[in-house]
Amino acid sequence: MALARGMAVRAMVRESSRLDLLRGVPAEAIVRGDMSDAAALASAVQGAAAVVHCAATTSEMAPDLALSRRINVEGTETLLAACRKAGVRRFINISSQSAHADNPSVYGRTKTEQDERVRAAPGVDWTILKPSIIYGGEAKGIFAKMVRLCRRLPVIPIIGPGHEEMRPIHVDDVAWAVLACLQEPRTIGRTYDLGGADVVEFNDFVGEILKALGRQAFRFHLPIPVALAAAKTLSLVMKNPPLTPDNVTGIQRVRRVDIGDAERDFGFHPRSFAQGLRQSLSPEPGQGEGFS
Repeated sequence: MALARGMAVRAMVRESSRLDLLRGVPAEAIVRGDMSDAAALASAVQGAAAVVHCAATTSEMAPDLALSRRINVEGTETLLAACRKAGVRRFINISSQSAHADNPSVYGRTKTEQDERVRAAPGVDWTILKPSIIYGGEAKGIFAKMVRLCRRLPVIPIIGPGHEEMRPIHVDDVAWAVLACLQEPRTIGRTYDLGGADVVEFNDFVGEILKALGRQAFRFHLPIPVALAAAKTLSLVMKNPPLTPDNVTGIQRVRRVDIGDAERDFGFHPRSFAQGLRQSLSPEPGQGEGFS
């Protein structure tokens, strides 16, 4: 999206990252490294007008507090220091709806601390964006997991009663919001919720995915204690389990997403969940965007 607007883009990626996702970015504008690599971070920000920070360990993986603090918190500190040294003031931090004080998950705690470090950083014109569940393209996390389950299983487990409300947001709407904030000075020093046009319960979240895939499946509700016990067991034996304790905690700690400030300050008008799913998924595996 930035390239389409004529912006010069530099991307920092891990050694294992798929470069086909960076079509259009010149090879010389791709920096290899990770959030623990101070030299790579310094190279990535040199000469930049702004930095968009969206790297993190997430709830996709089995919880690892030491790793998450090293990447989400200490890595962010290193990146902020690199920005100060290079004279880069504008900084967009992609946070999460999980980042709040009453979320005890590893992901929630470290993302909350990340936000605190960004707000406290001297000489940084920051904006923090807190998207709800992101879907579309090569999105990961709870959405990608649910798509895989809905594609493959005749019976779909739902954690708890399924009445939790959320505002799933298409990845392109997140990208649009980032670019809008870069162009709107009033967003400096502000934190914004990001979500889709409509509020959906988790039951309907799963139902809409099934509908977009052209599938029917029986859904059963897994009691929270059972789900948490299963998630803990799976996390002990798998690096990337289908369900993690942070996933279960996140569902329990879903908060109301209010996009009013984003609508007012930078003209944010996201698509509906049904519209976004039509653009992201298709009935047959291999025909959608990244979930075959």
